[in-house]
Amino acid sequence: MTKTERWLNLLAFLLDHRCPVTREDILSQVEDYKSDWVGANEKTRESVRRKFERDKSELKALGVAIEPLKNRVMAAHAGQEVEAYLLKPKDFYLPYLEVAARGRTVRRPEHPYYLPSLVLDPADLQVLRRAAERAARLADTPLGAAARSALRKLSFDLPEADPGERERAFVAPTGPEFGRAFAALRDAVEQSRAVRCRYYAIGRDQEEPRVIEPYGLMLCWGHWYCVGHSREREAMRVFRVDRMKDVSALEGKPGEFAVPKDFRIGAYLNRAPWELSEETPVTARVRFAFPQSRWVIGEGLGRVVQPLTEDGGAEVEFAVRVADAFVRWLLPLGNAAQILEPLALKEQLAAARAAVRELYD
Repeated sequence: MTKTERWLNLLAFLLDHRCPVTREDILSQVEDYKSDWVGANEKTRESVRRKFERDKSELKALGVAIEPLKNRVMAAHAGQEVEAYLLKPKDFYLPYLEVAARGRTVRRPEHPYYLPSLVLDPADLQVLRRAAERAARLADTPLGAAARSALRKLSFDLPEADPGERERAFVAPTGPEFGRAFAALRDAVEQSRAVRCRYYAIGRDQEEPRVIEPYGLMLCWGHWYCVGHSREREAMRVFRVDRMKDVSALEGKPGEFAVPKDFRIGAYLNRAPWELSEETPVTARVRFAFPQSRWVIGEGLGRVVQPLTEDGGAEVEFAVRVADAFVRWLLPLGNAAQILEPLALKEQLAAARAAVRELYD
């Protein structure tokens, strides 16, 4: 194991604990220390302790201070006071960037949970952005890479400032079945002709026959969607193209339809997956922990009702039209996302998490 790997293991171990951890616990559980510590004699253990002290010193030189707590803790096994360590996750994040309103100074209230911030004047921000964009053109240089990283940080902290380079999602690779379905749908849109297909309804976990009048196609959140009228439901629906199989046009009179004059595909483009429906929306209130909270706010998702909670998180409200899509979006966030209301949606998320755990159990 390299020294860098050992350092990362050490930091990950400490950041994963909310209570102080003794030195002996660190040396007996963190990989690389552990292999020489467990079952070793006192001479070998003393060598491991010295390695740990060297690592602390070198990490401190890099700006990561692993210092014992001022108040020592009681060792459970020995009944005596020993040195213990505790790192705070928020100490490992760079300060947030804020822009001062013209003619006013940003003054943050004193609060132990507020994260550090750096306030910029609007004019300074524009100069900083232009300078970073020029430096970012220096390809294959450390300065260029650092400038591109700075632009991404501007995009994350100040999405309204139009910093230029933004984080983007890549479209997932698709197979031949997708290509055939997309080509058939494109022709159907151009010719205003209905299609028949088998569609996988993820909420019911089964394929169902569909007859669709496709009004338009769009790329949203890395997936292609078909917006159109479902003849089975007699209503507007949005279909994921990669869940459509055996797409074929209806011949003759049954395949003809007219697109409503007031239809605009652009009305769907800026919606999140849980908004891609004409159903009556349900207001969902979700509490996001830091740093996921900053990403949600930066992406402009939902309406922020409480921008900062005790852990640096936020509470955000969403207009949810498709509950399944909303739950699937929250699922990978784990405990960093907690639905506060409504109860039915909270229970649906809990059931989805239980189903995932059951797969692995």
